[in-house]
This record gives sequence, structure tokens and C-alpha cells, in this order.
Amino acid sequence: MRRTDNVTVGRNGPFSRSLFLFFILFSLLFSVYEGYAAQPSQKIKIALFPFENLTDDKTALEQIMPVLKGQLEAKGLEVVDENSLNKFLLKERIRSIGYISKDIAQKIGRELNVKAILVGSINSFYPQKNPQVGLLARLIDSTDGSILWANQASATGEDFTKILGLGTVTDMDRLISIVTDRLLTSFNITSPHKEKELTHRIAVMPFQNKSRHKDAGMIATYMFLVELFKNKGFEPLEYGEIRRLIVDLRVRNRGELDYNSIKALSENLGVEGVLVGTVESYSDGLDTSSPPEVAISARLINTRKNRIVWSDSVQLNGDEGIVVLDWGRIRSIDSVADRVVTKLIQRMATAKWQ
Repeated sequence: MRRTDNVTVGRNGPFSRSLFLFFILFSLLFSVYEGYAAQPSQKIKIALFPFENLTDDKTALEQIMPVLKGQLEAKGLEVVDENSLNKFLLKERIRSIGYISKDIAQKIGRELNVKAILVGSINSFYPQKNPQVGLLARLIDSTDGSILWANQASATGEDFTKILGLGTVTDMDRLISIVTDRLLTSFNITSPHKEKELTHRIAVMPFQNKSRHKDAGMIATYMFLVELFKNKGFEPLEYGEIRRLIVDLRVRNRGELDYNSIKALSENLGVEGVLVGTVESYSDGLDTSSPPEVAISARLINTRKNRIVWSDSVQLNGDEGIVVLDWGRIRSIDSVADRVVTKLIQRMATAKWQ
């Protein structure tokens, strides 16, 4: 150390200490950045099953699925590539894609490293002057096969008509985008909290179909799954598990169950109730220029006591809510069916289990 004009020059000078601290701080920041950059993607990965097409339009899937995938990715999700998914479906010989069993959900979770699987159905698809689209979806947990989220959405082009006929949606692509956006508005990867002691575990059996619409029974079955999921008093099982047991038990008559089948469902699935029912009428009214109309009857069976604890039926048509002119009219058969199912579940919630 030496002195020059009373100024100290050496290793412990102010400038040297500041420079040393700068290099320490820079090294720490660089290390943090490198560690952050090395982190793997935090996106949640899901598998998107091709929706079950319950319409007569063979092009519905190819028009809807890309839009659905794009909107899921826009929400920050990572969707398994189509090639990997198709290889899995082929390997497991999976043909029915509108539902999924617990064992398949767990297997796809392990092999494709996904947290959940999105399954669903296209319930209506009419690219006409007044286009119509109806969708339904459920998100299934890959660890236990439970339902994490469920919703349905539908619309017709004339639903958006305002004064002087303005606003009507005539473009099918635009309507598809609107309906898929509505479907995923409430999308959540985490299941809602329900009080277990206040919740009844329900198996929804495939509904018997007496209508002229060939797939009305399955549409009603899926709709009940969605609306039961939304109700705090019920925990519906994913239909894939029920379907697996139906095959094992060789249950053939829809809308009915014998005591042995009820007991087997209770023991194998751990359910308190079994819901059975019939679609009496399911008409979109397009061929007769009449309003859409739906009639459904349902019965809830207490599996522990082998007795019916509730039964009811509801019939509605799209013109019943008209207030003035066309205000209040329901043009979509999916919306009418949804109201019927919702009314039935609201009444079912009052059932006396004891």
C-alpha cells in the first residue's frame, strides 16, 4: 500500500469493492436466469379424444375438432399430437370415443404423460340457412377416472338476430367458433369442491330411446352426466366405467334394471343411486317447421334399499317461453333438452333417500 496526495490506492479501495460487488450480483442473476431457462414447460398436458358424432353430417368432426384444439391451446394447455393419440387408440383397440373407462384413463396418463382426457359429443350440426351446433364435453382425470369438469353449449344462427333482422349468424365457421368458445368458458382442470357427506354418488344408465332421433338416448345420458356434475348434491361416475360394467353384466334392456344388476352396480362402483330413464320425444322440428320438443322420464333407485326414491317426467317445446313476437323462443333442440334435464335434476335433488 502507498499514499499519493493523501488518497489511498489498494485492494480495499471504494472502487474495487463496488466492482467486486457488481460481479457477484451479475453472477447470481445469471445463475438464476440459467436455472429458469432450464426449467421444463409448465403447461398442463391433456389428450383430446375425437368427439362422438351423434349427427348425420359426416363432416362435423373435421370442422369442429381443429377449432376446439386451437381454443384449448389458446388457454395455455398442451394437447397431445394426433399421431401419438391415434397410435394409442389403435394399440388399445378403442373404437368408442365418447367416453373412457378408469383403466384406459390411467393407461393413457402413464404412456402419454397427460393429466386429463377431454371426451365429448357433437349432438347437433346443421349447416343450413339457420345453422345449428350443439356440443357436450367432459374432462376426465387420468389418475382415477373421475370427472374434473363438464359443460355443454349450443346455438343457432337466428339466436343472434336483433331488430330488423340484423346480427343473424349465417356462416357455419363463425357459429362453430362461438359455440366452442361458450363450451370452454368455464373450463377448469381442477374439480369443484363438494361436501362428501352431502353428495350422492350416482351411476347414469343409458336412457331408453322411444323417439325418432336414433341417438336421443345417448344424448340424454350425456346431458344428465353434465348437469349432475354441476349440481353440488351429486357425484356422477364417468360413463366409461358404467359401460364397462354393463358389458360385463350383459345388461341389455335400457331404461330398466333387475335387482341383481342394481346390487352389482352398487358393489362394483360404490354408488348410492342408479338413474334410469326414457326419452319419449326428441324432435328438432326442422322437417315440420315446428318448434323443437323434448320429453324425458326418469327414475332414481336407491341401491342400498333396492327401491325407487324418485320419479318424474318433463316435456317442453321451444315456443313455451315466448313473451312477445319471437322473444324467448328456443330454436335449438339441445337447449330445450338441457332445460328438460335441468328441471328433472332440480326435482330429483329433493328425493328422500331414507
